[in-house]
Amino acid sequence: MTVDLIIKNCKLWYREKTLAFGLAVDEGKIVSISKDVRLPRSDEKMNCKGRIVLPGLIDVHVHFREPGFTWKENWSTGSKAAAHGGITHVMDMPNTDPPTTTVRNLIEKKELAKKSVVNFGLYAGVVEGNIDSIKDIANHCDAFKIYMSESTGGLKLDDNALLMKAFSNISKTNKVICVHAENQAMNERYLRIHRKSSDPFEYALARPIESEVIAIKDAIKMARQTKVKLHVCHVSSKKGLDLIKKSKKDIDITCETCPHYLFMTQDDLKKIGTLAKINPPPRTKEDQLALWKGISNGTIDILASDHAPHTMEEKLQDIWLAPAGVPGVETTLQLMLNAVNRRMIGLERLVKLMHKTPVKRFGLIDYGIEVGKNANLTIIDLKKEWKISNDDLLTKCGWSPYDGWKGKGMPVATIVNGNVVFE
Repeated sequence: MTVDLIIKNCKLWYREKTLAFGLAVDEGKIVSISKDVRLPRSDEKMNCKGRIVLPGLIDVHVHFREPGFTWKENWSTGSKAAAHGGITHVMDMPNTDPPTTTVRNLIEKKELAKKSVVNFGLYAGVVEGNIDSIKDIANHCDAFKIYMSESTGGLKLDDNALLMKAFSNISKTNKVICVHAENQAMNERYLRIHRKSSDPFEYALARPIESEVIAIKDAIKMARQTKVKLHVCHVSSKKGLDLIKKSKKDIDITCETCPHYLFMTQDDLKKIGTLAKINPPPRTKEDQLALWKGISNGTIDILASDHAPHTMEEKLQDIWLAPAGVPGVETTLQLMLNAVNRRMIGLERLVKLMHKTPVKRFGLIDYGIEVGKNANLTIIDLKKEWKISNDDLLTKCGWSPYDGWKGKGMPVATIVNGNVVFE
């Protein structure tokens, strides 16, 4: 038997532990998992030299900006950045131009996304004008996204009666509803107070923790009444996380956090200014420690980058004019593998956050290291040292808030459907 690709001399993450196994890939699928001596023949061999082969890692929260904002990012550049970062599958948010709020726009975006070198899923945005069309839209999207407050893209839905109707309609589709949980009224009230100063630190105060807490409470209440599958995006605070932890007892709820909340605090608004402007804003050291604890105890289900690129020129405006968001799909795994080396998180937990739970939550049935599954694999070197440099990034925006950071542990190859897209 001859196959397309053999991966040998590796430590294979197989059934929750690393084994000195190799695997064979043919026609995009895993056809054999065994010790190297028993693998079939192939003209193409990848010698991993003892590195670890993980199941393909997944980023459930990216903004690749196409259509409409392609000077920031597009499907080609964004997907190459993802592959460079060891990501085999991304899920793209709806706040493009036009936004993916209709069947037609979803179909058009799916056609644009065919240039992607990694696998992808698409969110449908929920707005006042499409709530009655949710059943039809569900046939063309992988999940739904609701912005409970104003953020990039203008897809705000903050009327509780409309939100309840949207939650109810989505619950009938069996799709997951993902929420950007901030309270619009509170944000507007605090913005009037803090916008008098151009100090970047004021931005953290203008979107307070209580804004996140109120929105999460509202979302949980509606999920409890409608029995919808609820996912809370980019949780940033201890109080917000505590609410989610309590609600897991009686509703179907998951949540994610992002590297910028694990590795930055509101003090970074003082250090790097608008480059640290994100929604919700970075929080206190106490909140950061609570998020790490949430990762450790399983309250946080998923780690996502919330890759939200803007050009450097756009970001270096006044704090109130600069758009919110930072790129991250390319650097998330590096930062987390460094945390593995520093014993802040175990590799098993990281695989659960970036593979196992995303697969289960969003129904990615062809993922996993098993015979017959699609060959989506992330190969890592825990000993390889790195320094993040803007000059080395593949994201079109060309910068990172972690420029100059150093660490150890990084992806060295990314395989998507049997094809080596990064090595």
